[in-house]
Amino acid sequence: MVEKQEHTTNLLGAAVVSKTHPRIELRGRLDELNARIILLQTQAREAGEEQLESNLEELRDKVRDLMACEVRDLPCGELSLWGLSEEEIHQRSHYPERHYGLGHILPHADMGRWAAELNLLRTLVRETELCACRAFAKTGDEDGVTRPDFIKVLNRLSSALYILTYKYLPEGYDRVIHFGKKA
Repeated sequence: MVEKQEHTTNLLGAAVVSKTHPRIELRGRLDELNARIILLQTQAREAGEEQLESNLEELRDKVRDLMACEVRDLPCGELSLWGLSEEEIHQRSHYPERHYGLGHILPHADMGRWAAELNLLRTLVRETELCACRAFAKTGDEDGVTRPDFIKVLNRLSSALYILTYKYLPEGYDRVIHFGKKA
């Protein structure tokens, strides 16, 4: 049995690994994502944005569940958020013009505080997804991962934040900034 030292930590059960292990890095990214969600929740609460605070709480619950699945090495279930199924989230993020009457968002300062903050959270989820791809990469296989369920949930979390951003765009944003045109 390997004795735990200051530069090591437990991975699964009694397995001790370096703190630079890709899965430990992933856990750190999930921690950061959770902290950023909480920070935005406190800002929403202070501003009286109860619906945003509630939306973020549901998101935070999903991130907490994802962390538990990683730490316990359990499979991830399908993601649903805000009354939307995984497939609905996917469709809305890929075809926003069908659902919101607007093309893809081109981030800009005119998008306002809440949309900008949600966009930042979305980028953190994407960074976490890349970290998860490295952590769960199949040895010797550039394209394969051992936890496609985990990667898919992160991908849908990113999509969910993208579609939530539409809800918080300021009125008239579509007249100020050009949305991406469908290719």
